Amino acid sequence: MDNFITGSFPESIKKELEAIQRLILPLAKKTSKYMFWTFPLIGISIFNIIYLLFFTERATNIYVMLVIYAIIGAIGLSLLKETKLNKKEIEKIGIRYIVGRIKKSRFVPEDRKNQYIHKIKITPMVAMEQFVKFLQEEERLGRHAQAAPKELKN
Repeated sequence: MDNFITGSFPESIKKELEAIQRLILPLAKKTSKYMFWTFPLIGISIFNIIYLLFFTERATNIYVMLVIYAIIGAIGLSLLKETKLNKKEIEKIGIRYIVGRIKKSRFVPEDRKNQYIHKIKITPMVAMEQFVKFLQEEERLGRHAQAAPKELKN
């Protein structure tokens, strides 16, 4: 979701993107902590298991070390699995917010809203791009709707 440079957007779009970031921030922090530990744990365990199996003499204490490194690897793999689940949850939270925000729009017609929601649900990877397009369209239509009553008064 941080594929966008928020400095190039109008203030209203920045606020919406920040709202999404606030929703996903706690889970994203947790996920990044897991990712920090995942690959070192897996790497250390694989390296040491290979070393113990192929480059050391067989002894009784080698089996204890193999079990310890297997447990370390299992912890790393479980963190990797949790990271993947958290990433899916982050995506769901973002899409849920985006769809809800699109449905609340007062300026965009219902058929356009449904088109945006359909595109987002079919291809969640481009959800942020579609959301920004929606927000730009909404802002344009909102400015147009606000300008129309002024013209009628004249």
